[in-house]
Amino acid sequence: MKRLLAIVVVSLCSAYPQTESKRAPSTTAKTVTVTGCIYRGVECYVLKDSKGKQDYSVAQINKLQIGHAYRITGSVSDIGICQEGMPILGPQKITEVKLRCDMSKAPEKK
Repeated sequence: MKRLLAIVVVSLCSAYPQTESKRAPSTTAKTVTVTGCIYRGVECYVLKDSKGKQDYSVAQINKLQIGHAYRITGSVSDIGICQEGMPILGPQKITEVKLRCDMSKAPEKK
């Protein structure tokens, strides 16, 4: 029994430094406010910035409609369910705005 306990302790101690060194540094999520139009993407919606600066993937939620314009405030992440190849915007506040969305300028599906 003592031998088994010693093996467990040694195993845990040797595993600890390996897992500690693989941790990513903690980063604070960046919060942005973007105004633009919603288009259909491959897996998620795409929020096309009206200023042309940066487009974002946005999860498909009932409050958003394709072809409508919104001002969305939320946190930006590179990790999520959307595989659009652009930053993912996690909406915290959504406001519909009056802006004409040109559906011919929808992002091309990859």
